[in-house]
Amino acid sequence: MHIIIIGAGKVGYTLAEKLSKEQHNIFLIDNNEERLETIGENLDISTIIGSGGSLNTLREAGVERADLLLAVTNFEEINILASFLGKQVGVNRVVARVSSPEYVDNGKLDFSSFPIDLMINPELVTAESILKLIRVPEALNVEYFASRRIQLLELCVDKESPIVGKTLYELDFENSYLIVALMRNGKIVIPHGKDRVEENDLIFVMAKTEEMISVEEFLGKKRKKVKEVAILGGGNLGYQLARLLERREYNIKLIEKDIKRCQLLSEKLDKTQIINGDGTDLNLLESEDIASADIFAVMTGDDKANILMSLLAKHLGIPRTVSQLRRSDYIPLVEKLGIDIAVSPRILTAGAIMKYIRRGKILSVTFLEGDRAEVLELIAPSRGKIINTPLKNLKLPRGMIVGAICRGDEVIVPGGDDYIGPGDLVIVFALPHAIHQVENIFDGR
Repeated sequence: MHIIIIGAGKVGYTLAEKLSKEQHNIFLIDNNEERLETIGENLDISTIIGSGGSLNTLREAGVERADLLLAVTNFEEINILASFLGKQVGVNRVVARVSSPEYVDNGKLDFSSFPIDLMINPELVTAESILKLIRVPEALNVEYFASRRIQLLELCVDKESPIVGKTLYELDFENSYLIVALMRNGKIVIPHGKDRVEENDLIFVMAKTEEMISVEEFLGKKRKKVKEVAILGGGNLGYQLARLLERREYNIKLIEKDIKRCQLLSEKLDKTQIINGDGTDLNLLESEDIASADIFAVMTGDDKANILMSLLAKHLGIPRTVSQLRRSDYIPLVEKLGIDIAVSPRILTAGAIMKYIRRGKILSVTFLEGDRAEVLELIAPSRGKIINTPLKNLKLPRGMIVGAICRGDEVIVPGGDDYIGPGDLVIVFALPHAIHQVENIFDGR
């Protein structure tokens, strides 16, 4: 594919890095010459100095023959203009990053007739991901598929778990579920029935949403109810998270040191207690009883401060911590320090955009553990070797597993005798090396 990316910030770089590895023809536009030089030395892409809002610059990048335009600068006006120009000259699909509350809050502006295929708000995408973690606090990752009928959880196996030392064959349960992957010592594998579960393994479990609580109990996890949530940082991400939490009747405290920002937040949020102060001040945390929170969400724009405050929250006895990390390469390291969950806005945003790049009828793409695995939600083709053949008879590529099949109102967590029918909604877990094979299979080849 010929892809134009406008904006060489964190989101733009992440997209360029991933797409260049997949042999796409990438043109990255930015007005920061020094940054483009650095990126050009590290990635096999073309870089162009200029404004994404300039038609001449877009033409230099070959906009007339582009398959996809991604406008992901920090300036909404540039992103919207670039998307409009791209559509005008015939780009098939355009994606614009739009984060400002004045554009995206409460449906004040109607963009339905505007020629943008996807308007993405990284802060809102991240807040929605954190909300799912708050609602299922025992999980390290929570994803929903098939209109929330299928749930995927990432769980850590404790030493007290009844499944430690057992093979997957031995984990027979009355409700259907599937352990689609297992992570041990930093490596993700798709396990077989004879593989044993060990202490500290991370397991990726797929089941019907309505049955997941009982599946968790069978696996040794008990779902706890969260009532109190503390948020540090009142920027766009902290605000979006508080706004989502208010709709679900949580008790919320938000700490922000900028008095003007606190005043603005108090006007926009109805049920959140806004606290003006320095979140690193222990006296403030004690006086506001932050230690009583069930979850502490650290949402400032400073990775080092977020790590420090998450560790301090654990020291105060707060059961769960969630930390925003802009540098996604930090995530595997900080979780070893005792921070329960780290989230990366740029990885989440990239996943939301990738459905426009994958071949086949893709409904969603979700990255797990950074980008060490993907879950694809897609529509099965009308014909092909994969159609109407029992899964046990298919020679599926190594690194791929079918996690769920939805056929009309029926939800199937499949076994070997199940099959994929034409037009079925299919959830596939895949490791990076198998992605293109999955695309080929579900592209009707």
